[in-house]
Amino acid sequence: MFNPNELVLEKIRSVEEYDFSTKELTGRYTQIEEPSLKTAAEGTAVTDAMGAVIATFYKAQTGTFSFSNSLFSLDLAASQFGSEKEAAGKVTVPVSEIINIAEDGAATLKYTPVGEDGAEVKYVKVINENNTFGKTYEVSAVAADGKFTLDAANRKITLPANVTGRLFVSYERETDNAVKVTKKTDGIPQVKSLLIHALFHDPCNANTVYAGVINVPRAQLNPESVEISLKPDGKHSAEYKLQKPYCDEDARLFDIIVATEE
Repeated sequence: MFNPNELVLEKIRSVEEYDFSTKELTGRYTQIEEPSLKTAAEGTAVTDAMGAVIATFYKAQTGTFSFSNSLFSLDLAASQFGSEKEAAGKVTVPVSEIINIAEDGAATLKYTPVGEDGAEVKYVKVINENNTFGKTYEVSAVAADGKFTLDAANRKITLPANVTGRLFVSYERETDNAVKVTKKTDGIPQVKSLLIHALFHDPCNANTVYAGVINVPRAQLNPESVEISLKPDGKHSAEYKLQKPYCDEDARLFDIIVATEE
């Protein structure tokens, strides 16, 4: 009979997140660091007249599962923000450019700007030779002092002929090749189910490998403190709060399952 006890835990291979109702996969994270599984309970002490503890009764048992993903995950961020990753249709992308001004005052944008007709770009700033901002120009339907004209379809800005140097331009473009994740102040992470896949070894024979999985029926990302490092060597951390499904008579918080590789 297969009945292991002490095992060597090599690593958590992946964390899979599923919709609580439909069981559809909503996220999968594979670069797992510092995984930790904890449980907790509320204790109520029964004491005698002298204050000595006779017994302690425990209730409201909960758990937490936390980890850091080595890579920034858009799917994980969407789950933490209580939103969905937009990956279909056109996405509006902010653009900031520094472009050269030609001798005739013309400057060509990299992308086609979108927005209010005739004012897809409302303001531009000249960059001085010492790399400071100079004069600001405003869009106009006709050429004038302190104004520029815009041909959005051809991505062309035209300034007065005496303007030279470089130009700072901020505008928006549309593309089908972009994804977007939005954090709203009323966004709350949904309740999910987790499968945490692990790899174990027999301590007496490292060549003997066991597959393990921690099955969590009910988990919700903790939105109280979400930190996403914006450094190249930073990590994307997450913490799930584990609770039993309220209507589950078995009061199951999670299962740890270890099986032989077949």
